[in-house]
Order: sequence, then C-alpha cells, then structure tokens
Amino acid sequence: MHQPVVVLSNNDGCIISRSNEAKALGIKMGEPLFKAKSIIKKYQVKVLSSNYPLYADLSERVMKVLATFTDQQEIYSIDECFLNMSGQKDLLGRGFMIKKRLSEWLGMPVCVGIGPTKVLAKFANHCAKKQPCWDGVFSKDQFLDDHLHQLMASVAVGEIWGIGRRLAQQLVRMGIHSVLDLKQANPNHMKQYFSINMERIVLELNGVKCFELETQFKARKEIIASRSFGRSVVCYNEIVEAITTFVTRAARKARQQSTLCGSISVFIRSSPFNAKEKFYANSGTLSLKPMTNNSALILKSALMILPTIYKPGVRYSKCGVILSDLVDIDAVQNDLWTVSSTEKEALSQVIDRINDRFDKTSLRIATQPVKPLWGMKQSLKSQSYTTAWDQLLVAH
Repeated sequence: MHQPVVVLSNNDGCIISRSNEAKALGIKMGEPLFKAKSIIKKYQVKVLSSNYPLYADLSERVMKVLATFTDQQEIYSIDECFLNMSGQKDLLGRGFMIKKRLSEWLGMPVCVGIGPTKVLAKFANHCAKKQPCWDGVFSKDQFLDDHLHQLMASVAVGEIWGIGRRLAQQLVRMGIHSVLDLKQANPNHMKQYFSINMERIVLELNGVKCFELETQFKARKEIIASRSFGRSVVCYNEIVEAITTFVTRAARKARQQSTLCGSISVFIRSSPFNAKEKFYANSGTLSLKPMTNNSALILKSALMILPTIYKPGVRYSKCGVILSDLVDIDAVQNDLWTVSSTEKEALSQVIDRINDRFDKTSLRIATQPVKPLWGMKQSLKSQSYTTAWDQLLVAH
C-alpha cells in the first residue's frame, strides 16, 4: 500500500511530516493544512493528528532493538541514533540486518548510513534515504573516492549534519555549494571564519573523528512543559487546569532524570496573530526551598505565581511552566526537611509506577482534567495501539 500520508502539528494546524508519496504530490513541509486541502482531496491523502505518546513508545522500542547490535549507542533524537560498530565485520550486511529486524519486529521502515565518523554516517544516511537504488542502506566504504566525490558534489551543503539554513547561506556566499566543496575546504580557515565546530565538520568529512559518541545520559538543565490551547481560554479555572497538567508533566521528567528543581516559572500569553485584540503576555518565577521534584509542592508555588500574572478578560492561547536550577538528587545537601521530603518522594514514585502500568492519568492531582476543554485539537488522531489499554490491537 502506497497511500500518501501527512501528519499535522499541534491543534491540526500545519503539515509537519510527509510520506514520500505525499512529497511527490508537491505537499510542502510546514504548509498550513487548509492550503493543501485541494491536493489532499484529489489524491485521497491520509491526514493524521500528532500522537506523541505513541511516537515516544515506538521510539523506545526501536532504540531497544538497536541496542542489541552494540553496547555503544547514542540516542540522538526520537527517531535517530548513532551506533559504534567498531570491530564488527561486514558492516553493510549488519546494516541490512538492522533494517530487516526493525521491519519484522516493529513494522518500522528505517534507513541506515554507515561511515567512519558521525558526519560521514549522517551523509551516508542521507544517501540511503534519498536514492532508492541502495535499498535504504548506504556505506561510505562501498565506493572509491572518485565515485564518493561525485555523490558529494551532487548534494547541497545544507544537507550536512550541523549546517543550518543560515550557515548554509553563508557558505554558499563563500562559494561552498556542495558537500564536496566543504570537504575540500581548509579546516583552519573554516575555524577562523566560523568556529571550531565547523573545523570539526570539515575534518569529519575527511574521515578524522572529532565527535565522540555520547553514550552517557545527560540530565537536562531546564525542563519546559507547555502547549497551545485547542481554543482560546478566558476562564481562570481552566488556566489552573492547564498549569496543573504541565507541572505534573515537568515534575515527572525531573524525577525520571533524578534531579531536583530549584525554581519554577509560569508564563501565559494571548495569540500574537490576532490583529483584533491587543497582545498580552506575562510570566513569574519563584524559588523552591527546599528543592523538590514533587508535583504537589511545585504546583503549590506555580499557583502562587498565576494570580500575579493572570489578567481577566484576555483570550489566552498558550501557557506553560519552566523548571530550572535543576540539580542531581545525590548532590543536594540534606536539611531539616529531609524526612518529610523523603516521604513525598516515595509517594511520587508509587504514583509514577501505577500510572506507568495502567494509564498516565490513573492517579492525578484533582485540578488535572482527563479530557480538558482547552486540550489540543486532534480530530484525526491515530489509534494509540501500544499506549492505551482501550485502543490495543485485537487479534481474532
């Protein structure tokens, strides 16, 4: 089945992901849904809302399968990772084995790029993805330098990992248009003109390893939880519901990475795109003493901030919370509140385990709704096949 498919952003506004079939129809990345309606109707394009819990669950499953091929893995993003396969033979064959296993075990199509450095592996992955003749697996070592240089000359410099749009424009103005042009540039000159990171990219294109695998988990120094509302909100109690929901999510992330929070910020805003109404935005911050990752304690401070920034009569379009001054839980000095905070931490862990086993809202703070009226528009959301008990696939 080769039906074109697109996935929408928050509140079903813009197209943020497209299948190859949808790309071939001319549907653009980031295009508002209403602009593509005629193409979608004509070619019966399947349109889906974002389903973040499902994406996260499938991502975790993919990373676990990939971890069976090596014990040196860097999870780079929700849909990308690097594997160190040093010492293993027939890397091209291993690449096809990875592709086959993910397809058979998870039904997940992937492309595999193989190279001696991260930048070359990413370039190989680009080739595997864009040129069907390699069947989704490309190894830099498959080709002699002359053939590889021909490929590099045909790929725009902006496709290189670490080269953003603005940086690509600067390189083009210097006469560096392709991946090959950048590979042949002088590393020291590029360092002086740009940064040491650009020097490393050039060296990596030439097979010199500069970016090591980051196999150790790095705790975030700041956690943000926010969402645009599915509709404008004017009721204070609904803002409280949203803040409760976001505090719960953020505190859970802090617990997952074993950190305590030193301060909480709350922000609210109206829509900057509504020309008929005056734009309003405000925020506030409070220190947390003692430091904590307990949802109820953080929420108490958040709800002390909210009345100071809330303005009646405003049609709010978004709010959120920011947990900052995060410190590793083992690095915090004990104080007079240690006993009581330990009890609250134990309670949080029990709640987390129950919510993990059954549903993320099985146990929740009273002001956190299950299906909020202000929630995101997800009218075209796919079935949550692996993340909701009532939506599991049924075998007859």
